[in-house]
Amino acid sequence: MNSLDKERLITREELIQFGLQYLQGVGTSYICNVCISNGGSCCMNCSHLEDGKGCKQRNTSCTSWLCGLLKFLFYEAGLLEEWEHFWEQVPGRAFRQDYTPPVVPIQKGIQIPNIQSLGQAFAKDLARLTKKHNNLDYIITLNNELDRYVTRLSIYNDFETLEEAKTELEKLTWGFYSFRLALQDYRNR
Repeated sequence: MNSLDKERLITREELIQFGLQYLQGVGTSYICNVCISNGGSCCMNCSHLEDGKGCKQRNTSCTSWLCGLLKFLFYEAGLLEEWEHFWEQVPGRAFRQDYTPPVVPIQKGIQIPNIQSLGQAFAKDLARLTKKHNNLDYIITLNNELDRYVTRLSIYNDFETLEEAKTELEKLTWGFYSFRLALQDYRNR
């Protein structure tokens, strides 16, 4: 997949594989591992989830969806908008369901990033803070709050709401020191 504005026909399976490679390029698996090992999971109670094996029916919907933790990472890395615009081109996505046609025309592709160090740093901080809080609900609450405020930054335009969302995000992530250092390094490249 490239960033040229030339329509390409992509199969449903290629879209899923591309999405998984993109997520791997951002280092999301490090975050997911910390979340799952501490009682969180976006796949909880999904009929496609098999104990000890994971997902038995990958689809475009679940591949494109970002939890609050990942949404925050994408936002801070400047990737959220391009990720969302890319997946808006794909029809048939529904909650844990996939009605995507076998072949989809894609107008604008995106490049797979190579910023796994950001995901690693975020996961390191997340693991440390989860242990420090010693609260089973910490990860779930943090995920929900990050989702709420990053979504506000994406959909609202008024200054007061945007400033409040930025302030709340700073409060929620004040202890993410490794991530902040990795993010600063990434932005300075």
